[in-house]
Formats: sequence, C-alpha cells, structure tokens
Amino acid sequence: MKAAKLFGARDVRVGETPEPEPAADEVLIRVRAVSICASDVAIYRNGCAAGGVYPEGPMIQGHEFSGEIVAVGPEAEAPPIGTRVAVEPSWHCGHCEICQEGLYNLCPNVVFPSFPPHDGAIAEYIACPDFSVAAVPDEVSDIEAALTEPLGVGIHAVRLAELAGDETVAILGAGMIGISTMMAACCQGVKDIAVAEPVAARREFAEQAGARITAQNAAQLAEAGIRPKVVFECSGDDAALAECLELVRPNGRVVVVGIPEVDELCIDIVRPRRNQITVIFSRRSLNTLETAVELLATGQVDFSSIPVRTFSLDQAPEAFALAAEGPGRELRMVILP
Repeated sequence: MKAAKLFGARDVRVGETPEPEPAADEVLIRVRAVSICASDVAIYRNGCAAGGVYPEGPMIQGHEFSGEIVAVGPEAEAPPIGTRVAVEPSWHCGHCEICQEGLYNLCPNVVFPSFPPHDGAIAEYIACPDFSVAAVPDEVSDIEAALTEPLGVGIHAVRLAELAGDETVAILGAGMIGISTMMAACCQGVKDIAVAEPVAARREFAEQAGARITAQNAAQLAEAGIRPKVVFECSGDDAALAECLELVRPNGRVVVVGIPEVDELCIDIVRPRRNQITVIFSRRSLNTLETAVELLATGQVDFSSIPVRTFSLDQAPEAFALAAEGPGRELRMVILP
C-alpha cells in the first residue's frame, strides 16, 4: 500500500509499505480522511515527540482519521464490512488498574497511532482494535468523522470542567481544539463565551461559531471586563497557563488542554493560591466517540464549515510543510488517501 512516512525532522516521503493485516480482535480500515494534528506537526518539526521520544525508524503519522471497514478479524466485535467509521485512537490495554477504574485515557500501556513507535493513518489502510471504531451515518462526512477526535478532546475537557451553563467561559486559542471545546461548551448550555486568539481569521470563525466576544490575547479580554469562572487553555503556548491564572476569577477553574512546547513551566503561584484557583489537566478524551458522532449527526455541533485544506496522499509532504508554517486561517490540513 502507499503511505507517507516521516524519516526525520521535516522529511516526509510517500512510498510503498506492507499492508497491515488485522489481528483476531481488529478491523482493517480503508482510510478516507486524515487530519494533521498539532502534535503531528510538532513531531514533524522536531523529529521527536513530547518528552524527547524519538522514532526508531521511519514512521507513519496521523491519528485523527476516518475510513471504511474492509476486513474483520475472526474474534472482532465490530460493524460489518463496508461500514464507514470514526476512530478513537487511544488504544488502551483494558487490564491495568487504571483501565479497571475506567480511566483508559490514562492507561500506562496505551498504544497511540502516530506516537513513536506506533504507525498512524496517513496511508491507504490501518488496522485498529474493534473497540476503537464507531459507525457514522451518511449525515457525517469523512472529514467530519476524522474530526471526532479533536471534538472528543473538547467534550472531555468540558466534562472535567463540570460546567453549570450559566458561567462566563474563556477559551485561549481558536484552533481546532479551541473551537471543539467551545462547541462542546455550547452543547452544555453555555452562552457567554470569550475567545482569545491572535489570528484574525480564526477570531472571526470563533464569532461565527458562537463566541460572544473575541480578542487577540487574554490581556485584552481582561481589559474588556471579562472575568470568567472557567478558562480553557487550548493554545499550547508556553505562556498561556500563566495568562489563564491571571484571567480567571477567584475560586475559578482552569482546564489545561493544550500541550506546551517546553516540558517545564515556571509560574507565579501567589495569585492562584490566594484566589483558590483549581487547575485541571485534561488528557486526550474519555468515552467520547459515540457522543461526538451523535452531536455531528444531529447537527448539535456543525463542523461542515470548519476551515480546512485538503490534499491527496501524494501531497502529504506539502500538507505538513504548510501546517508547520504556523497557524493560519485553516484549522486543519486534511489528507484524503
């Protein structure tokens, strides 16, 4: 089969590689759409993943994807061949103490496609555990189905925040994760949402998607009198956590969703300590796939207008190069194998 492999920093090549065979409890998926995540871009730029994890050799990236089931292992419990599916890419072991507690997003034995050393989905086919797929109806496009992964991240973050619906909420970063979090918050009845985002086109889209007010940064939100009860950090900027702690009102909550470039941050704890601020770190998603599919299928979340740019599999090197240029109007580069 054809696949795009990362050979080193900024070195993506398209070529032939063996087609995977599904294990007994797996399904083989013909990939229809793959969205390039910011974490994929970080590995592309640096040649390694967060924490200095380096691939042992050339690897296939991509973990936000959808496709069609073309083969089913003899022990797999999955939709029939020909079914279009969305995929949850956090493949937990199911046996460890953490999984037994129901926190599979924290499984220490997790297999995450596109995180070294496990290949991802920027290829014609990928084998996935049967528990990781959910059928998608015709109302949900292939691209929207691929974006159930970032939507799931937003849903999980909103659940952790325990929103009541009448709070003022601020979101730092209007990329795909920030927009997903905003839409998930809207589904919880939140109407007063402020968004900080330096890219003008992204601010405009956030307003169209439901933000009451937008600004270039958190300081401008504060100057406008915004004092949110809950702040979601979705930008991944190294300075953003400190900005969240400064912006949130006393006894408020900060949910950290974005991944900073650095592994260590130094923050002033005087104000958050005195104001009894709760900081919650959100990890990927948890039991969100079916919910994400339902929200898209019923129109409660509308991803049809998400700004994306599409590429063929042969154009994968170009897609990564453009994604690495930094945030622009498009929220995702999407490869259609």
